[in-house]
Amino acid sequence: MKYSTQKYAPVAIAAVIFFVGYGALLWAQSAFHLVLLKTRTPLQQPLNDLPRTLGPFHMRGAWANEKLSSEVVQVLGTHHYLIRRYWYRPMSRSMPGAVVRLNINYYPTNFASPHVPNVCWEGAGLVLQKDSYLKLHNVPHADGKKGTLTLRFLSFAIPQSNVTGLPIAAAGNSGLYLNTAYVFQVDGKYVPNPAQVSELFWQKHSKYGYDAKIEVDVLGATSPKLARKQIARFFRAALPAIERCLPNWKKLNAPTPKIKKVSAK
Repeated sequence: MKYSTQKYAPVAIAAVIFFVGYGALLWAQSAFHLVLLKTRTPLQQPLNDLPRTLGPFHMRGAWANEKLSSEVVQVLGTHHYLIRRYWYRPMSRSMPGAVVRLNINYYPTNFASPHVPNVCWEGAGLVLQKDSYLKLHNVPHADGKKGTLTLRFLSFAIPQSNVTGLPIAAAGNSGLYLNTAYVFQVDGKYVPNPAQVSELFWQKHSKYGYDAKIEVDVLGATSPKLARKQIARFFRAALPAIERCLPNWKKLNAPTPKIKKVSAK
């Protein structure tokens, strides 16, 4: 039986191109100390281990973490998530703004487009009314230091029907909205915009790469002023504990200590 070399020529050419390209990739990584294939970045502890009490905010015993359907998880792009409600105990639970919902989505590697209320809530039929930033000063971190944190702050019009599952109080009152804020931790740094996530993720010399969205929704219809106050209170109370769950970027990228050679006498 005779075989035509022309039949297998395209396959051979494709194989050569693949191996040449792969070799060039390995050479570039070695020569320029680039890391193009990121290692899966481990959490310091499971998100579910986040304390049920964070300063003045408390998760009641009757409350459970929200579980997403398999279809929603597939769209989300990660199984590492935490959605739970916290009550600000100095206020009655029935008061506007007394309960907030924390939503953390963690991507240990392979950057995925962040899912944000700008897209998800509008896709559910809500209408965005206000889009601004919330700058928080003197926010404590897990390492004991304090810094400035900038969040993306959004206010949506109260819908006629409760499409989000959020409890709506005093619907239709002037000046009340459904309010939320979020920020991303990307390779140890914080940014408030999805576009900035991809910019930070590909740090060329780092072995690791991850991103996490931290979102806080103020449940019920509230004024943006009250919502900002409650979100600021929650971040100041919760961020150190959240950071103790997320990766310790400095530790992961710390230089390997050199072993001193002991000369034989």
